[in-house]
Amino acid sequence: MDMDKEIWEDIQGYYGDYQISNQGRVMSLKWGKSRILKGLANLDGYLKLILCKNGRPRNFSVARLVTQHFLPDWDECLQVDHINGVKTQNNIENLRMVTHTENHRSFLKKNKECSSKFRGVTWDKDAKKWKAYIHMDGNRKHIGYFYDEEEAARAYDKGAIKYGFNPEALNQPKLS
Repeated sequence: MDMDKEIWEDIQGYYGDYQISNQGRVMSLKWGKSRILKGLANLDGYLKLILCKNGRPRNFSVARLVTQHFLPDWDECLQVDHINGVKTQNNIENLRMVTHTENHRSFLKKNKECSSKFRGVTWDKDAKKWKAYIHMDGNRKHIGYFYDEEEAARAYDKGAIKYGFNPEALNQPKLS
């Protein structure tokens, strides 16, 4: 499939009324007019929209619609992961099916209150060293203390790889 070319498919259960594209756009074909629908981001930042059939509205995740129609490994029991971490980018190249655990080990954003420019690294003022840690199943796992911030980031990356985190959850691209 040529990913640069926008491909449209009828949305299952809404044939002739709505279509979804591999670029994450939804089109209404109702009332003889075609128009692109704008989804709204929910509180978690995911794009949602409402489709109507026989006067009954139903809420849909745009990412789930795209994966359902364009990913060969679609599985309703799995979660949709946004590879680059941007929840509003629903093009097929940015989406994949993952387990709940894999989804939590994917793109991790750096905590806003963090004193470091790296994920999983913070300054410990009592120890006067950089501390590396990783979040695993809701728990913070201590990796170690380091004199150098980048050394702590590399230790975080090693831990993330060891525990099966996805590559985009690493600091490596920012490290020289």
